[in-house]
Amino acid sequence: MAVHLIASPLRLRRRDNRFAYWIILPAVAGLVLFQYYPVLQALAGSFQSFNPFTHAAGGFVGLDNYHALLADPQFRRAVLNSLLYIAAMIVVEVPLGMLLAQLINRRIAGSAVLRTTVIAALAASETVAILIWNQMFSPNSGVLNALLNAVGLPSQPFTTSPHQALLSLVAISVWKDLGLPTLIFLAGLQSVPTEVYEAASLDGASERRTFLSITVPLLRRSTAVAVFMATVTGSRVFTSILLITQGGPNDSTRNLIYYSYQQGFQYSAYGTAYAATICMLVLLGLVTAAQLFFLREKDSA
Repeated sequence: MAVHLIASPLRLRRRDNRFAYWIILPAVAGLVLFQYYPVLQALAGSFQSFNPFTHAAGGFVGLDNYHALLADPQFRRAVLNSLLYIAAMIVVEVPLGMLLAQLINRRIAGSAVLRTTVIAALAASETVAILIWNQMFSPNSGVLNALLNAVGLPSQPFTTSPHQALLSLVAISVWKDLGLPTLIFLAGLQSVPTEVYEAASLDGASERRTFLSITVPLLRRSTAVAVFMATVTGSRVFTSILLITQGGPNDSTRNLIYYSYQQGFQYSAYGTAYAATICMLVLLGLVTAAQLFFLREKDSA
């Protein structure tokens, strides 16, 4: 009888485990099919040559595709631009998301409208939003230049300038994706005990001192997640480049994703495109690893 009572829970546990495996199997299959397999295919293709007309693999060429990349000044500029996109997204999106989360969390007048506006941008069609922003950036009839002229400032070229185009595309990405870090910081703020702020108020701490000494340190984990999301967002800027600048002017907006797209779909250089894709993944991995190392050092301190 005792053996039966002991064995029954074990059989139930095994049955529950088998049921759980069947439940997660479709998700694992989709992850392997649409995430890991393309990466492995790109890795294998980066060591091969391809016929530009038939698209058939021509054989193993070793590191020739990577040597071709390093010799291409457009590739080196694309690497630099990718790092600039990531850095700009982190510097702009993370602090702005924390500020908006702070305003929304206070439940002041207009905070509900602000919350709806920020979240609504996430649901907006990326293509439609980019086309609208492109009209706003127009040097001749854009809304932004009209506003600048209204306050006595000269018109700006925005996406037609080598010095302003990349930041203009970053502005579009920030507007589109700002809701995500805002929600991350908002969740972090709502998990902070109110007693901490009450104690700071009793000690006579100003709002600025409370924010810097209490809010920012307690949001360290939320900041780490927001920085990671901004890194991913900055590394995958593509649609705005495709629709507005096509990598120009003067290669000022071409990043690794758009470079890979051009090599594969415009020039039929599939081996180079695969190699550029692997380089992009390696770059993203190195940047993420550096962020994790930096945050780990801060935690241990």
